[in-house]
Amino acid sequence: MAPSKESQALAELFGKLAGAWPSDGDPYLSRCIYEQVHSVASEAEGVSYKTVSAGGRPSLWIQPSGASDQHVVLFMHGGGFSFGSTNSHRKLASHLAKACNCMSLSVEYRLTPEHAFPVPLDDCVDAYKWLLDQGYKAENIVVAGDSCGGGLSATVPLAAVERGLPNPGAAVALSPWYDLTNGGESFTTNEDKDVLSSKESVKVITDRYIAGGTSKENPLVSPIYANLSGLPPTWISCAGFDMLRDQGALLAEKAKKAGVDVTLDMHEGQQHVMEFMAGMAPEANDSLQRIGEWVRKKIGS
Repeated sequence: MAPSKESQALAELFGKLAGAWPSDGDPYLSRCIYEQVHSVASEAEGVSYKTVSAGGRPSLWIQPSGASDQHVVLFMHGGGFSFGSTNSHRKLASHLAKACNCMSLSVEYRLTPEHAFPVPLDDCVDAYKWLLDQGYKAENIVVAGDSCGGGLSATVPLAAVERGLPNPGAAVALSPWYDLTNGGESFTTNEDKDVLSSKESVKVITDRYIAGGTSKENPLVSPIYANLSGLPPTWISCAGFDMLRDQGALLAEKAKKAGVDVTLDMHEGQQHVMEFMAGMAPEANDSLQRIGEWVRKKIGS
């Protein structure tokens, strides 16, 4: 089925962002440019917001009207660990929270190049612990994110268990970056189809994240190399034109072999994080609706 006319807005926006991207990779200018990803989504109706400090990080508490106050989505934004914010992803996180009938905590983790691995991961695990300390049961928490945040939806549970914390109830990954060695055939074959990214741009953000000399194959950097048997039930959404497409498919295959409950949802002809178009494009709305139905069944929200 051909992509809808509405879905073309994301490719158009990514083209504008890529055209404005600083040639020297300046992270501060890049952050200003990337912040505009929210513009292809609509406002989620019936949602209120407040800022909180979660695990020592400023975060956005998202409260859909009528949603369960016993269930929560811990949302971790994408942006290659270098850019993105609770503001750039506010609309996406809000639509996801509504679909899941949950509250949501969107965490403002620290970014590279100022803060390399493991700081962004630690900030997100600290936010997860903060939710537990607030009285939320682990089985009622969903860890979710897009792109590098999708990768965090796997590494946060792995790191949490290493700390002696309980596993969350479920995980949702949108166009996840699971492998910082950047393997997978689509990383090459989709370079001309992926409007936002290139091998060069991905290399820049990869090198920033592991600036301390950490191996790209560290399981808490690239969960594709982890023992996946302990992952919570996981929904993985992949876009057909995304350079990262095959990473999601490969992790799904490995996780299933390890006994994990995994759903892989492939969106042909779509760009990276096609759910950015929440409220505006039928493909994004359908994806979020199906994710929400799955989450509500998994955690009882």
